[in-house]
Amino acid sequence: MKGIKFVLVGVTFLSFAFSLKGQTEEGGILIGANTNLNFSYMNSNWKSDNGDGDMGSTINLEVSPKVGYFVLDGMAVGLEVPISYSMQENANEDKYTTTSFAGTPFLRYYFGSTNVKPYLHGQVGYGMAKIHYDPAYGFSDDFSANMFLYEVGGGVGFFINETICIDLG
Repeated sequence: MKGIKFVLVGVTFLSFAFSLKGQTEEGGILIGANTNLNFSYMNSNWKSDNGDGDMGSTINLEVSPKVGYFVLDGMAVGLEVPISYSMQENANEDKYTTTSFAGTPFLRYYFGSTNVKPYLHGQVGYGMAKIHYDPAYGFSDDFSANMFLYEVGGGVGFFINETICIDLG
């Protein structure tokens, strides 16, 4: 389990946000990944005057690789693929596992010509989620759901050199 945690934390920090083509000229390629720094592990306990106990644990991981193409100077169109995993185990050893996968086309526009460029970003897409319930006693069950995702936002890109940009948004 420690090995899995180490790999998940490593992926989280390495895929924060980056671009292989830091410049925003027409014909450039944008490759990156976001994690929203959303890897967490939580083990909950309770304590009161009447005793104490374990409420269970939760693991969450979210990563969104993306690739885009600059169709105009400063304007990239592409596809982002949000993937998430969540596992929750309560004190009774009941387990809930949720995985989701989506495809979201995006449009991003960088303003200016300096090494620090503000940007606007928008995307919309569809996906699916699967939920697996595995109780400690009894029969397991599976559920699925369709998802509609959208995002409108902005931020600033810090162009470190000709090939690397760190986007904060």
